[in-house]
Amino acid sequence: MIDCAHCSRPLICDHCDTPYRPETQEQYEALHRPEVPVFCNECERAVVCHWCKAVYDGLTADDLMTE
Repeated sequence: MIDCAHCSRPLICDHCDTPYRPETQEQYEALHRPEVPVFCNECERAVVCHWCKAVYDGLTADDLMTE
C-alpha cells in the first residue's frame, strides 16, 4: 500500500475509493513531485487523497495564483 505524501495515510482515490498502486517507478516517483500529475489507474482522474483531500493534479500554488 502506498501512503499519501501529505498525510501519510494509505493513498485511496477519493473519486472511486480504489487504493492507488503505481504501475511503474515513474508513477511512484511522481507522488513526491508536486508539479507532476498523478492519475488513478482505475477511474483515470487526478488522484485526490480520500483522507486529507490532497490533489495530485500537478498544479502548484504559483499555478493557482495565476489562474
